Amino acid sequence: MARRKRRGRRSKKLTLPLAPILGLAAGVVPCVEWFQRGDITTGMNVLSRNYTGYDLKNKTFDIFRIQNGVLPLVLGGLVHKYVGGAPLNVNRMLANAGVPIIRI
Repeated sequence: MARRKRRGRRSKKLTLPLAPILGLAAGVVPCVEWFQRGDITTGMNVLSRNYTGYDLKNKTFDIFRIQNGVLPLVLGGLVHKYVGGAPLNVNRMLANAGVPIIRI
């Protein structure tokens, strides 16, 4: 019986997927500004509105509020999957070109 040819082990390297990180940052950056000012309750309220649509202060819900947090995160994930992945394989091209750390 023929033996399979062993492939060399790939070393695990740190890579940062830019599209999901940028999508996450779109909803978190306004909260960080409030945290830096020292107003933690308003920062948590903005974070809650961006990702759940629920306003903690007024105790109201509006689905259109999530467009500042969830929508960019989902779009970043889709870009990471379809542009960096199978159809276009931009991440493989970046790796073959020797670009360190950065992936889409």
